[in-house]
Amino acid sequence: MRSPSLIFALIVALPATAQQPAITPTEELRTSVREWVETMRKIQQEENDWSRDQQVLQNYKEGLDREIADLKQQIADARNRKEGADSESLDQSAERDRLAAAKDELSAVVRRLEESLSAQLPALPAPLLAEPKVAQGVEDLNQALALPENKRNEGVSKRLMNVINLLTEAEKFQQTVHLRPELHKNADGREFNMQVIYFGLACAFAVNEDGSFSLAGRPAADGWKFQERKDLASDIQKLIAATTGDADAAFINLPISKP
Repeated sequence: MRSPSLIFALIVALPATAQQPAITPTEELRTSVREWVETMRKIQQEENDWSRDQQVLQNYKEGLDREIADLKQQIADARNRKEGADSESLDQSAERDRLAAAKDELSAVVRRLEESLSAQLPALPAPLLAEPKVAQGVEDLNQALALPENKRNEGVSKRLMNVINLLTEAEKFQQTVHLRPELHKNADGREFNMQVIYFGLACAFAVNEDGSFSLAGRPAADGWKFQERKDLASDIQKLIAATTGDADAAFINLPISKP
């Protein structure tokens, strides 16, 4: 604002001008003062308006600057996320490829194990194959071997566990002597109830109740083969009696032929 002393000084300094006859000096001075005051008021008003508008514009500019900075940060963050997502996507894709390759390799290994185990099934004696757990495992094994080539990657983990379970059962049978009742025929086709003692998966001996018919068995490529051995009947009876506890333990010599 212009101070009153400045306005008064300006009024005092006004030069004397020629006066119209109808206007007195006092009236002319008053008119000039009013015009000057009005002019100064308008100037002050314009300055005030400009100052206010300038502050508004400054605030608006600062707001825009902050918004621009925020947008730049969001763009940078979005770019980083995209680059991270692209990298993660590539990593995931590579991991999927590695897993797919590993699954294919595992499937091929399981297939070879299944084929090898299937070829060895004839070496398992009948009582072992008749056990429910083993019988189910053999059925599952045959189903797996029947899968078409485009489905051999299916159920790999389950099939591998089936192979392991069958081998475990075979190993358990291998480590123990087993006595089983079985039916066997002689050369004439006559059938006898016999006690068969298996020494794991290596060999077996069998004899009927009165000792008139005895056998020695060995695994072969197409299954177990039993041959009549009448000369072993007495020793096999002693072996079975010792196994069941009906007789004291004793050393009994029985021949074991090569497969």
